[in-house]
Amino acid sequence: MKDRHASKTDFASQEELLTITAALLYSARFLLDGPPAREALDHFCADLTQRVPNIVLAWTWFGDAGTDEIRPQVAAGVAKDYAATLEIRRTMLTSIGPAFRALRGEHVPPFAVNPNSPFSPWRGASRQYGIRSVMALPLESSVDSQRGILVLYARVEDYFERVGVEAFRSMAGLFGAVLSRSARLEALQRAATRDKLAGLLNRNAEPLLREKLRRAGEDSPPAAALICDIDRFKSVNDTHGHDAGDAVIAGFARLISGRVRSTDMALRWGGEEFVVGLPGASREVALGVAEDIRERLAQDEIDIGGGRTLRVTCSIGLAALRPGEDLSDALRRADEALYQAKRGGRDRVVAAG
Repeated sequence: MKDRHASKTDFASQEELLTITAALLYSARFLLDGPPAREALDHFCADLTQRVPNIVLAWTWFGDAGTDEIRPQVAAGVAKDYAATLEIRRTMLTSIGPAFRALRGEHVPPFAVNPNSPFSPWRGASRQYGIRSVMALPLESSVDSQRGILVLYARVEDYFERVGVEAFRSMAGLFGAVLSRSARLEALQRAATRDKLAGLLNRNAEPLLREKLRRAGEDSPPAAALICDIDRFKSVNDTHGHDAGDAVIAGFARLISGRVRSTDMALRWGGEEFVVGLPGASREVALGVAEDIRERLAQDEIDIGGGRTLRVTCSIGLAALRPGEDLSDALRRADEALYQAKRGGRDRVVAAG
C-alpha cells in the first residue's frame, strides 16, 4: 500500500510554488471586495487547501495577544476535523511552542511531525492524516493590538523549506492586511455610530436597535423601547452655559448606562433625547426600568464644573413592541407617550397604550 504522505522524490516544488502563488493572487482579488475578516480568511483557507492538496489543513486564530487559550476559529482542508478538536492552553511548555511563539510575532521555522512525535496531537495528526510538516506564522494588525496566527499542515516532508518559506510569510502578510483592513472598518463604524459626548451609540446605530428589538410574532420574546428627554434642557444652556449642558448630557448618559442591563441598548437620539431598547422586557418590566431612571436622575446632583452641581429631571415615554411592529412605529408611540408626560407636568413616565 502506498504511503498517504508524499515522498521527497515525487514532489515538484516549483510547480507547487506556482500553484500557491496563483492561490495568493486569486485571494488578493477576492479581498478587494472588502469582505469581513472572518469571511475573507475562511475563503482563503478553503481555496488554498482545494488548490494545493499537499496542504491538508489551514487554520487561523486572531484576537488578544494575551490569550491563555488558542482554538482554531477558521479551518479548512481534509484534516479540518482535527482542527475542530484542537485546543492549545498556555502552559510553561506551550508558551515556548510554535503557536504561542508565533502569536508573539516570532518567525518560527517549520517543524517536522511523524507518528512518533512527542506531542500527542501531532502524533494523532500524523497517523490519521499523513501530516509530516507544520508551519505557524504570525499575523499582525497595523491598526490595533490584535494579533493572530496562521498554521499550515502539509503531507510532504520538509514541505515549507522546499517550496520556500518566504511564500508562506507573504501569505501571512496578506492575512495581516485583512486584519488591518477589518480593524480600520470597525474603527470607522464605531466612530460613525458612537456619540463622543455621551459615550453611547448614536442614531446611526438604529439598524442594530431594530434587529435587537424585533418581534416576529406572538411567540417572540417581549421587547420595549423608552424615549427619555431631559426636562427644560434649554434653560440649562441659557442659564449655566453650554459646558454645563454638556455635563448634564454626559451625566445622564452615565446614569442610563448604569441602570440598564448589558443586553440592553442605550443611544443618544439627538440633543437631550435618549432611546433605550429593552429586549426581553415586558411592559411592566420596562415601566420599572423607566421609573428607576427617572427617580435616580431627580435625586442626583450632576457636577457641571466650577464647584457647581445641578439637579435636573426627565420625562419618559414607553412603548412595548407589538408582534410584527416595526421599530419606527413603536418609537412613534413612545414619542406620543413622551409628549403626554411633558404635558402632564414633566418628571414622569407614561406608557403608550
